[in-house]
Amino acid sequence: MSDKVKEGIIKKINELSPLLISIAKEIHKKPELAFEEDFASGLLTSALKRHGFKIEKGVGGLKTAFRAAYTKGSSPVIGFIAEYDALPEVGHGCGHNLIGPASIGAAIALAKSGLKGRIVVIGTPAEENGGGKVILSKKGVFKSLDVAMMVHPSNDTEIVKRALAAIDVTVEYFGKPSHAAATPWDGANALDAMILAFNNINALRQQLKPDVRIHGIITNGGAAPNIIPAYTSARFLVRALEMKDAQEVLKKVKTCFNAAAHAAGVKIKIKVGENAYEAFRPNYPLAEAFERNLKLLGVKIRKWDEYKELGSSDIGNVSQIAPTIHPNLDICHKQIPHHTKEFNAIAGSESGMRGMLIAAKAMAMTGADIMMDAGLLKRIREAHKRG
Repeated sequence: MSDKVKEGIIKKINELSPLLISIAKEIHKKPELAFEEDFASGLLTSALKRHGFKIEKGVGGLKTAFRAAYTKGSSPVIGFIAEYDALPEVGHGCGHNLIGPASIGAAIALAKSGLKGRIVVIGTPAEENGGGKVILSKKGVFKSLDVAMMVHPSNDTEIVKRALAAIDVTVEYFGKPSHAAATPWDGANALDAMILAFNNINALRQQLKPDVRIHGIITNGGAAPNIIPAYTSARFLVRALEMKDAQEVLKKVKTCFNAAAHAAGVKIKIKVGENAYEAFRPNYPLAEAFERNLKLLGVKIRKWDEYKELGSSDIGNVSQIAPTIHPNLDICHKQIPHHTKEFNAIAGSESGMRGMLIAAKAMAMTGADIMMDAGLLKRIREAHKRG
């Protein structure tokens, strides 16, 4: 039965391919930034509605988020995550125009397979800037899912890829202006404090664990060189493999900030962002099931290196709630970095479209495995409980 079901899924996605490719190309041509993805969200929900999914828009209080559900039984609940936001200047330089169509293709094909269960697509805006999934997680949008799946286009195929916990922190220094040449002694230099803060953090780094990252930018460095800067601001990210480690490092970073203010004789304000990205929590039974299906589709997979070249993503917050996979799938076949115009071009190319269809098939086939094999679902759940 399993082989027959999977053959049907592959056939269905092949039938859907003109629709999925059209949606991916339309989203690619009209990139939308975080929380502004009205066009992309509309295309995806319209396609799901035409194929029998019940649509709920604006979930979690985000106007471009959505939940689409197809019910043929109460369990298991198979979740597919859709992303569709773009980047400034480089458009879909991270290939999110492919993620949404792949997820809805997988969901529609699985819904038409005849298997019992509930299939849910969660549309998640603002992965690149804003942490849409963090907000949706706080609103309980993912808590009903037995599993969550999405595939990210990349320059390599990697089944399990860790993601660092990330905390956003802003620091502001408030000094006193004065003429920098005539009466500098009357001023209190907020830029001195900022430079000291960066130097303090540079000194801190030699005492940090190898997985910790601290990086920042000055967002306001003063108005003119002949004025003692009365105000400066900067934004930092503090990252680590575990959130508890990131939180401990954040305490040390705050000490660096406060010491700089004391030394420069200025006032300080520190603001920690509300939407921290959690570390990604792998689920190996789910990942291995996906890998088997990817191999059935003829995809070559190298040995996993889940700690290589780590970044952060709000999918980490989903993985803390439900068993989750977030594999990378090679659409480039050469080393083209993300967040570039070159990757944007690949994301709109035939190579990108082929990768999207493979991702849809592999996710739907994995969903079918879970719906047909209660033992697999049990192993997935047990692995999630173990952490």
